[in-house]
Amino acid sequence: MADRDMQIDAKNYRVNVPMLDGAVIVIRAIRPDDQERLHEHFEGLSEKSVYFRFMGIRRDLSPQDLKHLTELDFKNHVGLAATLTENGRERFIGVGRYICGADPTRAEVAFAILDGFQGRGIGTLLLEHLSLIADANGVAEFEADVLGENRQMLEVFAHSGFESHRSLDSGIVHLRSLTSKLSF
Repeated sequence: MADRDMQIDAKNYRVNVPMLDGAVIVIRAIRPDDQERLHEHFEGLSEKSVYFRFMGIRRDLSPQDLKHLTELDFKNHVGLAATLTENGRERFIGVGRYICGADPTRAEVAFAILDGFQGRGIGTLLLEHLSLIADANGVAEFEADVLGENRQMLEVFAHSGFESHRSLDSGIVHLRSLTSKLSF
């Protein structure tokens, strides 16, 4: 992991990183010109992955959704994309983001990885880089609500140091971790 005391230009964040299988991907900041790439990413998710990410059925992302998910302030709403370039065209294979609520030291974190790329460490890589930006922005704690049947995401969080704090009646597990305590 990189030095947590360094200055980070979150809006222009870009690093090359290896997945578990050794293939190199780019993790970079989501930009306003990513609306089409983000929409294609959403369309590439299986119904199950959409259900896990949005905790319900969602058919599409509206123009307002796309604007909200790509025009970020990189202080209270940070989004990173894991990308591959194929045939000269950049493609999102995973997206991770955090959003602060009323308390700017706490943020909810969420991910969506294309099904064909799940299990290759992309969620963990996105979490690692989001935590670097979070630390630089003064965010001390990440939270996540995950459906209990989403075993892969629960494993990513557990292996990174998140603790389950309660399980809600609706089958949702609430997880929390101090960003400084995360391990990758």
